[in-house]
Amino acid sequence: MSENKNGWGGAREGAGRRPAAADGTERRMRSLRASDGEWEVIKAFAKILKDNPERAARMMAIQ
Repeated sequence: MSENKNGWGGAREGAGRRPAAADGTERRMRSLRASDGEWEVIKAFAKILKDNPERAARMMAIQ
């Protein structure tokens, strides 16, 4: 097969199955309404939750 040099076809960045959670379960899409300030907090906590679930659990226990 010859190479296609016009940019059509082939693998694309971002294509394919989305990454699974650390425990192997599928991460489903969710939606919610939030202000810009709330969204920044949500994004920061989501990063902590994905990178270090134990830390996120400890943070939620403190109240």
